Amino acid sequence: MRKFLISMALVSTGLTAAPALAQHHGGNDNRPGWQNRGPSRPAVNNLLRQLDQIDARINRSVQRRIISQREAISLRRESNQIRGRLGIRARNGLSGREFADLQRRVNNLEARVRVERRDRDRRPG
Repeated sequence: MRKFLISMALVSTGLTAAPALAQHHGGNDNRPGWQNRGPSRPAVNNLLRQLDQIDARINRSVQRRIISQREAISLRRESNQIRGRLGIRARNGLSGREFADLQRRVNNLEARVRVERRDRDRRPG
C-alpha cells in the first residue's frame, strides 16, 4: 500500500509539472540564445573598445601615410555608421541577433582596414 501511494504521488507531481515545462517563453523562434535576452554590458563595451581601436589604427595609418585621406574617410564613415546603429538599436534593448550583426560589421571593418593598409596604393586624397 505504501509503495502504491508513493508511486501515485510521483505520477501526480509529474502530471502537474508537465504543462509548466511545455510553455513557450517568448521570442520569434525556439532557439534560446536568440530570444529577448541580449548581450551583456561588458560585451557591448568590448564592441565599442574594438571600434575605438580601429579608429586609432586608421589615424595612425594616415599619419604614417600608409593609407590616403580618401581611404581613411571611407573607413571612418563606416565606423561612425556602426556606432550610430549601435546607438539606435540599443535604445529599445539590443537583441542577440542585432549584437551579432554589429559584431560582424566590426569584424568586416577590421578586415577592410587590414586590406587598405596592405594594398600600398596610397591614392591621393
